[in-house]
Amino acid sequence: MTGEVFVSTAMVDANQRSDFWREVTKPIFDTVPFGDAGGPLLEGSVRTRPVGSMLVGSIMFNAQRYHRDRRTIVQSGLDDYLIQILTSGRLTGDFDGRDVSAVEGDICILDLGKALRSEVGAGSRRTIGLPRAALAAATGHASLHGTVLRRSASLTPLIAAHVETLAEMAPGLTGVEAAAAEEALVVLIAAAIRGEDAAAVRSSSSTLRTRIVAFIDDHLGSPGLSVELILERFRVSRAHLYRAFAAEGGVAKVIRDRRLDMAFRKLTATGSHASIAETARNLGFSSGNQFLRAFRARYGLTPSEARASLLEKGPALLPGLQAHFHATRLRLPPR
Repeated sequence: MTGEVFVSTAMVDANQRSDFWREVTKPIFDTVPFGDAGGPLLEGSVRTRPVGSMLVGSIMFNAQRYHRDRRTIVQSGLDDYLIQILTSGRLTGDFDGRDVSAVEGDICILDLGKALRSEVGAGSRRTIGLPRAALAAATGHASLHGTVLRRSASLTPLIAAHVETLAEMAPGLTGVEAAAAEEALVVLIAAAIRGEDAAAVRSSSSTLRTRIVAFIDDHLGSPGLSVELILERFRVSRAHLYRAFAAEGGVAKVIRDRRLDMAFRKLTATGSHASIAETARNLGFSSGNQFLRAFRARYGLTPSEARASLLEKGPALLPGLQAHFHATRLRLPPR
């Protein structure tokens, strides 16, 4: 999907706007009006354009609440960073256990691989969807979810100006120029984060965590995958391993949760015929009851309900997100 896509609730009748905006934002958030049930309609617009491997855009909205849970994360397939420059309005929220507050002029970083609940007043954002790999490497694989670069910091207005210029010049950039612009953006953001929290960026635990998570993902189907195997493979102490995964509740929980995420994807994949019992067994669960309890605790529904619901698959990665916006526009209800 190339070229610019613009979608707005102004394109549909007033009585359809809330449902339409929920559909537009569905891969990223479960969106509801700010206030009591039966409150104001959801309204908003989004404009996006792919630039190299990035997705550059802008969004406007009325007061809203956003929720991104584990089911949305797994179903959407999005595992990138969303950089939001608050061009107007404010934001508060719980970013996977981290209290976040940002105002006009600040820059907020969202990790789309992690959960959040947030509230926003009426406002607008300049947004950049940035693939994970480059920014993670540049920041030492620090945890960036909910990081706020304050407008008073020296590099924040420079980043905002770079993004604004990038958005204006995007239609005429060659592939080489787009890659250079992305590299410059990553360097600026990483430098700003080092200024905000140098210790976090240099954390050896963050690097260790990334290596261990990659090992876990490569061995999800191995019955021998365990805390003991990781201790032996990476030659670290149990205390060091615990510190690296303390925010997630420990490495054993990470193994279980990533196995559950893989099970969710397999059970809801188009054309999947694997039985629930086989899926559980192949992912290291010792009993069907153990798998059922863990699955229901994580997603709020049973494996059978997940499969039977025929959940609509979300767009994998940033190009798929652009395709989603385009397809949503094509499905506009008649006025």
